[in-house]
Amino acid sequence: MGHQVRLFVGHPNVLSRYRIALPDARIHTLVAGAALAVLSIDDDIQDALHKAYGTGEWLEDGAGLTTTDLSFAARSSESGALAYIETAYFGGSGRQSAILWIGGDVTMKPTSLETTAAGNRPRATWPINAALRGLGVQATAGHDEFDS
Repeated sequence: MGHQVRLFVGHPNVLSRYRIALPDARIHTLVAGAALAVLSIDDDIQDALHKAYGTGEWLEDGAGLTTTDLSFAARSSESGALAYIETAYFGGSGRQSAILWIGGDVTMKPTSLETTAAGNRPRATWPINAALRGLGVQATAGHDEFDS
């Protein structure tokens, strides 16, 4: 079994810049009344952003974003923290990437990890967990930030 996600995560007000610029973008809260929401990024949403603002250069680390995507996210984060998270897992192993912006600045540069190469590295140091901590997510007993 596998999964793949590409999401921006932040307060709904931060994500609203995407909704204004990209009318087809949808913001979802995972739990009613949650402080954070997600905006799923698919090819159509990313293509619409690139059509409106230019494509820019693709990142070399393979995070699936361009310099235009980074710039738009930085502007969106001027009103609050914003993270980009990406996973691609199959059969329990895979890859994850994350970036964190706060106040218009990248505070966690694009970071990727192949989980099969993580060895004994604590899950708290994995990119998605680090980015979610930057958004204020706290791990609960027996779970990391992503699971929480």
